[in-house]
Amino acid sequence: SLLERIGGSAALKACVDDFYGRLLQEPSLQAYLEGVDLARLKAHQYNFMRIAFTKIPDGMDVVAAHARLFAKGLCETHFDLVAGHLVATMRDAGVAEKEIDEAVAII
Repeated sequence: SLLERIGGSAALKACVDDFYGRLLQEPSLQAYLEGVDLARLKAHQYNFMRIAFTKIPDGMDVVAAHARLFAKGLCETHFDLVAGHLVATMRDAGVAEKEIDEAVAII
């Protein structure tokens, strides 16, 4: 699975921790993270990626799941920033480009 190829659960947890550290430093994303229970969000993200990198979940409505953020102005520009931070996080963790491309396509 992709999860195994990126280094397993421990590597994914380390990536999620680093990823959110980067997102918290991104000025244009601050409004979307303000007042959020970061530990809960990181756990949710880890669980989502763990499942998605093992098998692609069926029936997921990303728009509905993020409706609150879209109402606050979340747009494609923000998604691109987040994806860029995910790519940088995975590169810094030593994940191969093939797996990074696969991860971004899934997410």
